Amino acid sequence: MHEKYILNMFNKCSVGRLLGIEVTDLKEGTAKGRLKVREEHLNIFGDIHGGIVYTFADQIGGACGNTLGKKAVLLESSIQYLKGVNGEKTIFADAALTHIGKTIGRIDVKVYEDDGAVIAIAHQIIFVKEDDHAAKTPEDF
Repeated sequence: MHEKYILNMFNKCSVGRLLGIEVTDLKEGTAKGRLKVREEHLNIFGDIHGGIVYTFADQIGGACGNTLGKKAVLLESSIQYLKGVNGEKTIFADAALTHIGKTIGRIDVKVYEDDGAVIAIAHQIIFVKEDDHAAKTPEDF
């Protein structure tokens, strides 16, 4: 796995940058990230919007799936929201590959507050393509 390449790819993603999602750590089969919640991430009740939490889990899960050295894409995802979070704060996500077959894998993502309180759990099914991640220039790393 080219850790710097995958980090750059996901941290330069336009959607992730728009929301402020940062992939902070990668190892084969795992990824971690954080998101500083801003006012524009809040719903009408002042809680983090569920779509923001979902997108955060999707981004960190995507980074996890791509640590296998091949391009991985999402096939299906579900999320269970366990706790509302009010106001602007930093939230975190840990993703782990929990199953891998020839082309299909499963990733579980936990989204939580800094005190460890779980906000949501996402389950993702990925398709791992035959295409290797191949950096084309040193700047890709």
